[in-house]
Amino acid sequence: MQYEISHPQLLEIRNGTYAETTFGPDQVWYPDRWLRKSGCGPTSASLLMAYYAFTRPELRSLYIADDLTRHSFIRQMQEMSRFIKPGMMGVDKISKYVDGVIQFANEKGITLSPHVFEVGEKNNGRRNELQGLADFVSKGLSSDSPLGFLVLSRGNETHLQNWHWITVTGADITEDTILATASDEGKKISFDLSLWYHTTSMNGGLVYFTA
Repeated sequence: MQYEISHPQLLEIRNGTYAETTFGPDQVWYPDRWLRKSGCGPTSASLLMAYYAFTRPELRSLYIADDLTRHSFIRQMQEMSRFIKPGMMGVDKISKYVDGVIQFANEKGITLSPHVFEVGEKNNGRRNELQGLADFVSKGLSSDSPLGFLVLSRGNETHLQNWHWITVTGADITEDTILATASDEGKKISFDLSLWYHTTSMNGGLVYFTA
């Protein structure tokens, strides 16, 4: 079964008044050199907040501007980086992402509840059945939320990057496969989430929020 956020066009960020668009933001937009290198966490969180703001009137204050131009979105990214601050290892734990988002929302007078699916290191070379991950992804997308996705090790899925946050926007789920789409560095990518789940050697996971 296929799942997707209701308004994927809201992920298209215009380059000023030009027709050129990107599918979500890119961390290289940060003026700060360190954030250009390590700011994938606050970049992904900025996209979640923007989507919530434009699809839920009561959450409108989660986005800093009135339009989805690159200039405005950079302001959003800079604001988010105050709350999700990459350390020497970047944003390498889901808890850092979650805590930053909650603090950001609280400052806007909004309470968000996190929903987290954590993937631990392999136990004897195996992980739990795929159904739990499939249920989590389908529930998040069905609630009309993109999902922040932490990839520390890409495993055998070469379409992903190591030590990176991206934003999942859709999935085609069958009994034994999850084929996902995501915003990654301003591009729409497709990858096998189930392959990552079965072969990644490190921690990782997904998160979304509800009000």
